[in-house]
Amino acid sequence: MASSPDPIDIANVKQLAASGSPGLAEILVAYLEQPAPAPEAPPREGALTFPAFLRLLSLAQGMRTPEQRREQSTDAWKRFLAQLDPAPPPRLELADLLVRVYEEGTDAGRSALCEAARSAPLVFGAWGGLKRIYKLAEARLDAALFGALAYRFDREVAEPLGARREVSRGTLIYMRRRAWRFLRELGRSVPELYPQFAVEVLRHYTPDTRFGGLWVANHIWAHRARKYDGRSFHGGVPPGDMTKHRAFDEAWRRSPDALMRLLSECQADPPARFAIQGLRKDFPEALRDVTPAWLGRLAHRPLASAHDFLVETLLGSPELHQSKLRSLGLHDAVLALLGSPSAKARAFAIEYGRAHAADLDEERLAALLSSEHRDARAFAASTLEGRSPRALGHAFLGRLLAFDETRAWAAKALSERFDRAELPEPFLVDMIYGEREQKRWAAAYLKAKYRPGELGAGFWVRVLDDPRHEDDDGATRTALDALGKYPAAAIGTPWLLGALTRKRIGHAVAAWLRKADALPDLTAEDVERLKGLVFSAETRAIALEVLGNPKIVTPRQLTLPWLLALARRADPALSGFARGYLLSHMKPQDFDPGQAQGGRGDREAGIARLFALALGEKEPEPMRAFAQAYLRCHHPALGPEQAEAKELGLKADPRAMLPRAAFSAERIWPALSDEREDVRRFAALITRAELRAWGYQTRVYELAHSDAKEVRNIAFDALRKAGDPSADPATTLTLDELDPAQVFALTESLKKSARELGLSLILKHYARLGGPERLGWLMQSADREVRLFAVRMLWEKHRPRDLPPGWSARAARREARATAEPPEDAGRFADVEALRSFLRHVLSGIPGGRSPEAGDDAGPRRRLSASEAKRHVIEIVRDLAVEDAAFAALAAPVLAEFTGSIAKGEWQACLAALMRLRRAHPGLDLGGIGEDGAGRSAPRVGEDGAGRSSPSVSEGGAGRSSPSVSEDGA
Repeated sequence: MASSPDPIDIANVKQLAASGSPGLAEILVAYLEQPAPAPEAPPREGALTFPAFLRLLSLAQGMRTPEQRREQSTDAWKRFLAQLDPAPPPRLELADLLVRVYEEGTDAGRSALCEAARSAPLVFGAWGGLKRIYKLAEARLDAALFGALAYRFDREVAEPLGARREVSRGTLIYMRRRAWRFLRELGRSVPELYPQFAVEVLRHYTPDTRFGGLWVANHIWAHRARKYDGRSFHGGVPPGDMTKHRAFDEAWRRSPDALMRLLSECQADPPARFAIQGLRKDFPEALRDVTPAWLGRLAHRPLASAHDFLVETLLGSPELHQSKLRSLGLHDAVLALLGSPSAKARAFAIEYGRAHAADLDEERLAALLSSEHRDARAFAASTLEGRSPRALGHAFLGRLLAFDETRAWAAKALSERFDRAELPEPFLVDMIYGEREQKRWAAAYLKAKYRPGELGAGFWVRVLDDPRHEDDDGATRTALDALGKYPAAAIGTPWLLGALTRKRIGHAVAAWLRKADALPDLTAEDVERLKGLVFSAETRAIALEVLGNPKIVTPRQLTLPWLLALARRADPALSGFARGYLLSHMKPQDFDPGQAQGGRGDREAGIARLFALALGEKEPEPMRAFAQAYLRCHHPALGPEQAEAKELGLKADPRAMLPRAAFSAERIWPALSDEREDVRRFAALITRAELRAWGYQTRVYELAHSDAKEVRNIAFDALRKAGDPSADPATTLTLDELDPAQVFALTESLKKSARELGLSLILKHYARLGGPERLGWLMQSADREVRLFAVRMLWEKHRPRDLPPGWSARAARREARATAEPPEDAGRFADVEALRSFLRHVLSGIPGGRSPEAGDDAGPRRRLSASEAKRHVIEIVRDLAVEDAAFAALAAPVLAEFTGSIAKGEWQACLAALMRLRRAHPGLDLGGIGEDGAGRSAPRVGEDGAGRSSPSVSEGGAGRSSPSVSEDGA
């Protein structure tokens, strides 16, 4: 029985039993063979589960004495049945159910019980019912149920019918011994019933039974030989006379009915032989009076002994001569012996067939060709070969190709007796899907009778459409090899697309489509079908290859909306295909959203949409990536260098490129400040190529302050290489385009890299950009490095013509090595005093400092006060003076003057600076400041109304206002 998709429960069995269903036995067996259901909850601690209960019974069977085994088994049963949690398995209810069915006594119920007795697993529940029924059958002299159960006990000990059995072997040994004991007592007390009960047991044994291990059967036919002990029977089935030592010989002689019934109903040869020998010995007259109908039934039993008995009976009676058999109704019965396991019976049937069955049905002869007996096959072959091939027909001859005895004759008949037109296509298909020899004949016939390609692709398509190809690798391979020789266009697009999804042939069809140059019959429906195959993992690769072949599917058939939808997919295989196809095969005008069906789009509208896709705020990243790649690859200057263009082999055709005017500043420049990185990168790439064409080269200073590195790098490259003859003029500024104000403004950028760029430009092009006024402005920077740079530049670039005492060429060389650039004449001060006046003016006129760069984790800092900004400048002057003795000699008098300031922070910073200079340069004149800092003789600096140091100098100063610029115009 096929397993049910739903488990069977005890309620199903009960319902069938109540309804008297003939399928009760089948459902009962299936119910017992299914695995036990898993418990809904784990068993409580200490509970006796059913597997544990079975282990207890197994341990009990291992005890030495019967009393111990009985006691432990009883205790295990009591303990198990007494508990409620977990409850006993529902199948234990089968015992009462089977007994109830037996008590009802219906024909359907008794039939189901007999079948269950023969085949049901001997597990608890069913076993309890069967054992009780057996006892009732003994008590009620129920031969049918007794025979079925006695057979099962005997057979189960000799060879278990199933692996699943919960009843112990000892119990089964006891039951089969009890069955023979019952038969023995029956033979002694009621001998007229003994043969009836013995026959009921013997008729159940099957041909595969191991008769040597039986107990009941061997006692029936060899009890008086006494070849047995307390455990088993010895010697097996008697090879000769089986009635010589049979039990209760007199009981068998009372009537032939039991033996006649056994011969008619037994399933194995030993019981049949026992019956035949008994009939011959005790009832020879009964055999002479048998009816032809009874003999005919023997011919259809698959028992060699019965067939031998039948043949002997036919040969021994003149009334049953071969010439009379047809009229007696035994014609078909004798012909049935052609397949008999008895050689004697087959020989009789063959002789009869040659003499009296010239009209033997061809189908019956064909069946004999599959017989395991050579003589039967030879008879069938010789009979068929004596008939006309055309009368047999091509279909029947094709079947004969599968048999060794008729193969050569059938092949010759098909080739010589039939024209090619007489062998229809379905027949050839049947041969292709036939047995091995039929396949060989078909291959040879097609090769000999048809020119290459003459059959046409349609024939092989029909071969592959046959459902048999699913189970026939050879035929499928033959058809694929033949069909692969035709172009894909000849096979038919609808069939090819349908075959792509068929597992056994899809890979071959995919290979054909890859090689196809055209599919003329491809329709819009076929294209839509291919599009659908894209979303199946099994057919995606080939579907994309076919769709991507412009020789088969045109871009217009694919449609732009579908490709754009595919490009939006997260799957890289789908989006990658769409991007590659759009880049390779779509023109800008194809992107026109207003393009009419089948018409040509507007180029400008298509370009506008591409930019909208590349830069749009609501466009997903995959779509922006495609549009940006398309615009990059179709840029007249950038296109040939793009990785996508090289990968796809895009040709640098000027007609396919976009005009440079399409890449306008109005579209690109705002994208440089976009929050999305991919948009900025795209804009930066285009900006580099179009910067000078736009005339935006002087706006690169704006980009230097960007938060995005890729945007800042545009400005850095344009400014850093200014004036370099090897630089690309399209992306680099000339020296004339350097804007001093913008360059100096870079030093105040919030980006450190921008400030460093500004300083490097000032250092490199100071003569063009610099001036002492700008240095004074730089000294007020919030960045210490900028302030230090400004003071250094003041000294290096504006060193006075009259050098201070103590200055030497050695010190100058040391300064030149310390700076990357040699001193440049950027407008020297007339003398030392002029430079001191400028420095004095800067220190006295510093406004509030500019705000420094914001920290990583905080907002912008407060604006520096004037005093704090002045202190920063003093510290920078101090640090440079510590390094350079000549500068110290210049700056010390100015610092000494400011020690007289009334601003506490100012004079303290100056005094501290002078002390540092004293330690650095011991011989330095500090303008009357002692080593301990006392004796300040320097004039005091007044205050203006704003509370800042006044630019005017009092009594001990230079005696005049400090000029902002030296007299020589520097």
